[in-house]
Amino acid sequence: MTEDSLQGLVLGSISSSEDLNDASSLENIDHNFTNVESSEEDSDPEEIVKQDLLIHKWCQKQLGDLLSKLSLEPEAVPFLVPVDWERLGLYDYPEVVQDPIDLHTISKRLDASFYHDADDLIDPDLIFRDIEQCWENCLMYFEHDLDVEVVQMAMKMSSVAKRMEERFWADLSAFEESLEKRPLATQVALAATRMGVAAKKVAKKGRKTAVFANDMVKFAADWWQGKRKESPFWKDEKDSLIGLMWPPRFKRAIAVVRETVRRVPLSLLSSEKAVQSFLKPLAESILRTVSSLSMPSGVQVIHDTIGDIKGEWILPDSYEPHSHAEKVLVWAHGGGFVLCSPATHRFFLARIVVHTGVPTFCVDFRKPPRHPFPVPKNDILEVYKSIQKQGFADAVFLGGDSAGGNLVLSVAKELAESESDSVETPLPEGLILLSPWVDLSDTTGDSWHQYADVDYIPSKQAEVIAGIYAQGVPLRDARVSPGRCRTWPVGFPRTLLDYGGCEVFRTQIERLADNMMHHGVELDATVEDGMVHCYPQLEYLWGPDPDGPFEAYFERVSTFMAMKYF
Repeated sequence: MTEDSLQGLVLGSISSSEDLNDASSLENIDHNFTNVESSEEDSDPEEIVKQDLLIHKWCQKQLGDLLSKLSLEPEAVPFLVPVDWERLGLYDYPEVVQDPIDLHTISKRLDASFYHDADDLIDPDLIFRDIEQCWENCLMYFEHDLDVEVVQMAMKMSSVAKRMEERFWADLSAFEESLEKRPLATQVALAATRMGVAAKKVAKKGRKTAVFANDMVKFAADWWQGKRKESPFWKDEKDSLIGLMWPPRFKRAIAVVRETVRRVPLSLLSSEKAVQSFLKPLAESILRTVSSLSMPSGVQVIHDTIGDIKGEWILPDSYEPHSHAEKVLVWAHGGGFVLCSPATHRFFLARIVVHTGVPTFCVDFRKPPRHPFPVPKNDILEVYKSIQKQGFADAVFLGGDSAGGNLVLSVAKELAESESDSVETPLPEGLILLSPWVDLSDTTGDSWHQYADVDYIPSKQAEVIAGIYAQGVPLRDARVSPGRCRTWPVGFPRTLLDYGGCEVFRTQIERLADNMMHHGVELDATVEDGMVHCYPQLEYLWGPDPDGPFEAYFERVSTFMAMKYF
C-alpha cells in the first residue's frame, strides 16, 4: 500500500470546499456541534472496519479522480453536461437515445451512492457502464458516421476511457494484494478510514466542523508522506540521542501526532458538545483500532463491572474471571482525563500481562467535562477498594499512564494518609507510573521548552484540558496536582517510575521523584533517553528495528511485580 493511497483514503472520507488552512474560521466552532445519533454512538465497541470498506473508499476516490481526468480531456466537451437537443435541433434525440447520460450526471450519481450494491459498497462496473454509455449514445444517434466531428470525439473519448478503466482494474488488483502483504499498514489505513467516516458523519450539520476535520486529516497525511517541512531540530547532528536514533517510521509517526494535535482549536476542547460528539468518537475509533493491531496470543479480554464502575480485564488464558490470583493490577488509562478508554490501551496492557502473568483490570472511569474532579479519582478508588474487599488477590498493584498516573498517585496518597481506611483497605502492594502528568499547573517548565518540537503534547491544549478536569480547583492544588505535594506519608507504597528523556513532563516528573525519595519513598525511577511521552505504548509504530527500548520496560515491570515486601 503506498503512502499516497493512505492519504487518498483519509482525505476521501471528508470533503469541504472551504480553505483548508483557514484556522481563524474555527474559533466559533462550538455551536456547530450536535450530538451524534445514538445508532452511531452505540455501535459495537469491538467492531473493526472491514477491508471491504477500505476497498470501497479507495474505489470511491479513484473513480472520482478518473471522472475529473476524463472531464479535462479536450474531446470531452460535448459529454460534460446533458445534451441540449432542442437548441441543437436534434428533435428526434429523445426517441433514439433512451438512456441519456453525461459525465456531470455520473459524478452526481457517484456522490449520491447511486452505484452502490446491496451491501452499500461501490460497484465500479456500474459506473464504467454509464461512462461508456456517454459515447455509445453519440455513436448510436449519428450511426457511427466518421464525417461527423462529435463522432470522432466520442471514439477518442471511448479509447481514453478504456485505457483509464484498464489502469483502474490493475491498480485495484495491486491495492487488494497490498492489503494482504502489509497487514500493519492495512490496519492503520482502516483506522484512518474509520476516523474519516466518523468525521464526515459528525461534520454533516456544521460547515466549520467539516473544514476543521478536513484540515486536520490533510495536515496529518502531508506529514506522514513527508510533504511538510520537518523541524530543523531533527537535522541537528549534535543531539544524536533525539530523533536521529529513531527509525524513519517512528520519527514520522510522532511528527504526525505532534503537528496535528497542535492544530486542535482551544475552543474545541472547551466545548462539552465538541468533546462528546466529535473528539471522543474520533480518538476512540482510531486508537481502539490501532491498539488492536497486534494483540499478543495467550491473553483474553473480558468486560466487567466492579463496584458499579465499568472496565475490562485482560487475563492470561489460564485464568477465569474473578478467580483468586496471587496478584492483580488495577490500571488507570491516560488520555488527558478526557479521552481514551480500556480499549485504546489493550495492546499495551496485554504486553504487561504476557510478561508478568498478572490479571489486569483497566478502569473505564467517568470523564470530564461531564464528570470532572474528583469523579475520575473516586472511580479508581472505588474499583481498588472493591477488589480488595472481594479478595480477588493476595496483593493488588495500582498503575497508570499520563493522566492515569495522576489519578493512581492521588488514590495511593489518599489511602496512605487515611488512618481510618488503612485498617479496612490495605495499601497497594506497589505503584507503577508511566510518564505521569503530576502537575497540571506546569506548562512552562524547562522540559516544555526543550522538547516542544520532539514530544507530541502541546502546552496550550494541555492547559485547557487541565482546567476542564480541575473545574475550578486551582491547578497548583495538590488534590489535582499530586506532584506538588510537599510531604509523602511514611509507608507509602514502593513505586516504579518510567518516563521519556524527551517528554515535556520530564521536569515535573523529576521534581516528583526527588521529593518522594527525600521523604523516604522506595522509588525505582528510569528515564529512557531519546524517548517521548508514554513511549512503551508506541511500540507498534517503531517497526521491525530490534533496538527499541520497549522490551526493557516490560521486563522492569515484570521484575518489580515479582518482588514482594513483607
